[in-house]
Amino acid sequence: MSSYALSTSPWVPASYLALFGTGAIIMRGAGCTINDLWDRKLDRAVERTKDRPLARNDITPTKAIVFLGGQLSVGLAVLLQLNWYSIFLGAASLPIVTLYPFMKRITYWPQFVLVPKKSE
Repeated sequence: MSSYALSTSPWVPASYLALFGTGAIIMRGAGCTINDLWDRKLDRAVERTKDRPLARNDITPTKAIVFLGGQLSVGLAVLLQLNWYSIFLGAASLPIVTLYPFMKRITYWPQFVLVPKKSE
């Protein structure tokens, strides 16, 4: 995505690297939060995931949604530092990330849904 933000320059300024790194970490976390919100009931029944905070009821869904709002706000703040094409690509990836947890219920290959996002 850095090449889209910079258009043609072969050199990436440190400020862009910091933005992309921060955005990647924050939005990866937001994707995990969305996944845990949607799957909290299923996670209780799976040995590998039963100890996740939402599955254990250590965190309420309301608190998780507030946390997700914070993550998305930081992600938006990072995204708005970039050019319009990069903003479009970033916004276009949100439905894909949101759809992924649901695809686990109807296919054995839910990762296939993430292919368009990874090809940005």
